Amino acid sequence: MKTRSFLLILTTLIITAVVLSSCRRNRDSTLSSSNNALAESMFDDVYKQIDDAASQEDSLTSKTGTYNLITSQCATVTLEPVNIGDQWPKRLTIDFGTTNCTGSDGKVRSGKIICEFTGLYREQGTMITTTLDNYHVNGNLVEGTHIVTNEGRNSDNNIYFSIDVIGAEVVTPDGTISWTSSRTRTWVEGEETTFWTDGIPGITDDVYEIEGNATGVNIEGNAFSVVVTEALRVQIGCRWVTKGKLELTPQNLSTRTVDYGDGNCDNQASVEVNGNTYNFTMY
Repeated sequence: MKTRSFLLILTTLIITAVVLSSCRRNRDSTLSSSNNALAESMFDDVYKQIDDAASQEDSLTSKTGTYNLITSQCATVTLEPVNIGDQWPKRLTIDFGTTNCTGSDGKVRSGKIICEFTGLYREQGTMITTTLDNYHVNGNLVEGTHIVTNEGRNSDNNIYFSIDVIGAEVVTPDGTISWTSSRTRTWVEGEETTFWTDGIPGITDDVYEIEGNATGVNIEGNAFSVVVTEALRVQIGCRWVTKGKLELTPQNLSTRTVDYGDGNCDNQASVEVNGNTYNFTMY
């Protein structure tokens, strides 16, 4: 009887160890990927708010005092100086307030995005330097400096921008993600339409393709590096990356391929590593 009891306990411990080991492998396979995806999402969100405000070109030269974002009606945008079209730089402050503000995209925000423009958004050479003041998205505190430079037009006649994120941190309920990136962002759809020609759809139809690299440290303190291998597709009207692939190499682990899907606006992505595929949900 004692032998049977011992064997039963031993078998249970072995099964538990195998299950826990399998869960740990699955977590290791997706943790850095999901943390990178969250950091991507947070700074894409910053860019989208800037794009919303800056795409209203006339607002940077003719607005007086304050006005609202199109996609987040509870945010207040303040421009300084006002009514002086050729005086640069200009400071644009997007203030979501101190309490949670739910936007039309379903994201909950608070705090401020503060941008300094050296010229108009669509003009070659314009630099937009953005800092964040107690800025939260869906309960995550986002910090860091975001620098956008309009590089003009590429060989396909598309406007493209260099995007640098410096000293970024995303403070989540589970821990802190550190993140730095250097990217190129190409405006591939929607340049011909504006709020003034098409209303809200004139902004939400904007589509960008992102290429470049990033480095980070996940919530468990493990470093990772990222190289985009297939341009990431970002739509202003969608809260997630909708398409593209990148290679992510966590510290002391094999390189894995992250696939964001086929272009549908959903929160599903996958990681392939050592011949195994794991799905994860983006937030």
